[in-house]
Amino acid sequence: MTAASERALGTSETQRATPAKKPSLLRRIAPKLLISMALGALFAWLAERGGVPLWPEAALWARVEPLAVAGYLVSLLILHFLRASRWRFLIAPVQHVPMRDVVLLNWIGFFAIFALPLRLGELARPALTKLRHGIPISVGLGTVAVERVVDGLITSLCVAWALLVLDRVESSDPIATHLPLYGYAALTLFGAAFAALAAFLWQRRLAVRLTEVTLGWFLPKLAHTLSQKVANVADGIRSIGDPKLAAGFLFESLLYWGCNAGGVWLLGVGCGLPMEPGHAAAVMGVLAIGILLPTGPGLFGNFQLAVAAALRLYFPESEVVSAGAVFIFLLYLMQSLVMVVAGVIPLYAMQLRMGDMIGLPEEGAAGPPEASGPARG
Repeated sequence: MTAASERALGTSETQRATPAKKPSLLRRIAPKLLISMALGALFAWLAERGGVPLWPEAALWARVEPLAVAGYLVSLLILHFLRASRWRFLIAPVQHVPMRDVVLLNWIGFFAIFALPLRLGELARPALTKLRHGIPISVGLGTVAVERVVDGLITSLCVAWALLVLDRVESSDPIATHLPLYGYAALTLFGAAFAALAAFLWQRRLAVRLTEVTLGWFLPKLAHTLSQKVANVADGIRSIGDPKLAAGFLFESLLYWGCNAGGVWLLGVGCGLPMEPGHAAAVMGVLAIGILLPTGPGLFGNFQLAVAAALRLYFPESEVVSAGAVFIFLLYLMQSLVMVVAGVIPLYAMQLRMGDMIGLPEEGAAGPPEASGPARG
């Protein structure tokens, strides 16, 4: 063998031995980030164009009650815990996860949804629970589906109730004008989605068998893989078929959303809005539906637009652009602070990386973090 051949062979072996570099987190999400920032800017522009300033004037802050702001912060801490802890009912049929990890992994997941563009953060909790506890990602996605559908059903029911019961004011804003249509459409969509989840769970074996049969003739390996994914997703929604687990999840979900509405009402009154608890439930529901739309990091833009549209249903324009502007600013600021602090601290305390949130090891990482096994302590 010639020296050139030996060098070529050595280079080839080195290339085979050296794993290809994975794309960095920034490179992987860059296109989505640009699109989401454009969408967020558009939504923010629509809110500002509608007369609601993103940064309220200094004179408007004189009406704010500090105790109401402090009370809203307390409610945020309580509901943030409830939103995380209820997940234990969904994952219980699959595997026991310590309560500490249930709360912390969910807090990281909430931060990821908030921080990453175009709802990319929805993958965070399934990716992290696989990393920490070996739970298949498809199982995690099944639990996410249950959460989103139940939350959507609860909040869209709040919106529909408010539209039917509470007195509304006339508004020339096109988004507020069409909001009732969106609210009823959301209720129909989430009601159908819940029925679909129940039907899927009921006919789990049929769904798995159909996947195997339809693909098995020409792609048997793919058919086996996909049928396993289908079975895993069914595992992720299995809790809704258990009366005890379903009741526990629903109770804590109602407690979570009730605390959410109570906090919104307290902050609204503290900012000078003539808000009643029913108005708070409507604002909460419209906001929950509005932020489901893909948008920029921090949910910026559609957050402000959704709350402004909800306020315009029940309050005169003069209140919306004054006390309402302060209310929207504080609502966004305080939710953002709680989301970031509660997510970033556990992320590093559990020795996880930003790339782990979407199942992407960072460059230079030799393997999973040290804490990738079951939680300690």
